[in-house]
Amino acid sequence: MNPRTAEPYLSAPGLASAVAAVVLGTLLWNIVRNILTSPIPSSVPGPFLARITSKWILLVDLSGQRAQVVDALHKKHGPVVRLAPDELSFAGRDAVKAIYGAGATVVKSPAYNLFGKRGMFQMQDPREHRERQRRIAHIFSAASLQQTEPLVQAVVGRTVATLAASVGAPVDALHWCRMMALDVAGAVLMGKEFGAFDGDGAAPVYVRHLDNAYIAWALNGLAPALVWLLERLPIQSLQRFLAAREYVYSYGEHAVQQYLKTNGRASSRRTLISKMIAGNPETGAEPLPDADIVIEVSNNTFAAVDSTGNTAAYTLYRLACVPEWQQRLRREIRASGAKEKGFQYQSLQALPVLNAVLVETLRLHPAVPTGLPRLTRDATIFPDPDKFDPGRWLSGDGAAVFAGTPVAQEMTLVWGGRGPRACSGQYMAAMEVKLLLAQLVDRFQVGLQGEATHGEMEMTAHFHLIPKGRRCGLVFDDEEVSDETT
Repeated sequence: MNPRTAEPYLSAPGLASAVAAVVLGTLLWNIVRNILTSPIPSSVPGPFLARITSKWILLVDLSGQRAQVVDALHKKHGPVVRLAPDELSFAGRDAVKAIYGAGATVVKSPAYNLFGKRGMFQMQDPREHRERQRRIAHIFSAASLQQTEPLVQAVVGRTVATLAASVGAPVDALHWCRMMALDVAGAVLMGKEFGAFDGDGAAPVYVRHLDNAYIAWALNGLAPALVWLLERLPIQSLQRFLAAREYVYSYGEHAVQQYLKTNGRASSRRTLISKMIAGNPETGAEPLPDADIVIEVSNNTFAAVDSTGNTAAYTLYRLACVPEWQQRLRREIRASGAKEKGFQYQSLQALPVLNAVLVETLRLHPAVPTGLPRLTRDATIFPDPDKFDPGRWLSGDGAAVFAGTPVAQEMTLVWGGRGPRACSGQYMAAMEVKLLLAQLVDRFQVGLQGEATHGEMEMTAHFHLIPKGRRCGLVFDDEEVSDETT
């Protein structure tokens, strides 16, 4: 055959057909394999797609609607639902005990590998997690976090002052709540604030990278091959987007190195980073290597921004929607004498109505929803589950918090984690939100900017809870003037 005149072995249409056949064959093989190798009995109910692929639930994740979809599936199918060939979702008290209770052997999902670099948050091996926890748990103890209160108070004070500067005018409360959480995390975990309240009020560049990182991590879970390809395309804007995954860690590394350069390894500063660098002298636990300190500091910082900021914004939103609870909280704060004590956390920590308002907000809007509404909005546990009613947590005389049924009390532990996997930053987050609420509600009447705020605050989630409109339009009016006009 003359090589100059011979037909190619495969024409362009033929090549396209071959590629399509390979793709289709691979897809069919994966479907058959998932059906044949699934450890879940075929009798377990769930969507048809859940039997053949896990990609459908990842697409739901990307849409931000996982919590609502999983809740709807449980309402339709009952307490056990198939979400993927190898994934089940459980709803009910017994499942909570089995998964989170003492002696539970359930291993954390591999899905956590998608979120950043491997620290305590991502560790699946219980022994490895236990060892990491042993070395840093003292850092997040209530006693340790209490020492950071002056740092938290300073940032909360700037948040209140910023909102006071716009009294009577619409403001984006979500933005400023996130900025508060960002600067608290910077001060406590990295030894330096981000400067979120400096300048013209625009969010620091770290926030934009953080928002992109969550999307990029989720995309990597949905289509890792696609991400691999995108990483090799010479498109500058695309590479900046994907680089956000590394940015949050390079920022943390720079912060740790700057802290060491300025303060050394034996600093007496009341920051969590200083305690992490020092190890635990009481138990003799050695400090982590610097590379692991960077990961833990970075993970806890980016986890704090949206979890705390969104919780604060949703609590203010709910109080604006239900003025009678706002007024009841105001009366409690003033009767406690907290203002005269400089709003010290000790004067606020155990206030029943304040605690009930916060817990009820978390019930309706868990900071990390995933599938939690299937429990927190279960009408058999919480009557009228979509209603904001802090009274469900109070006794008849209003003197005790968490006075609900034993089942309801157990559910309060779910949205912050439970047992060894509980959120390490819960205490710090509660301190921030309570300090902010007490000062704002004492000073201002919090109202909605308008009906559009309800649409803005519809729930979506990309791991963390995110309001649909990415803002929370509220108005803070001088409380005394407001009372005179009502």
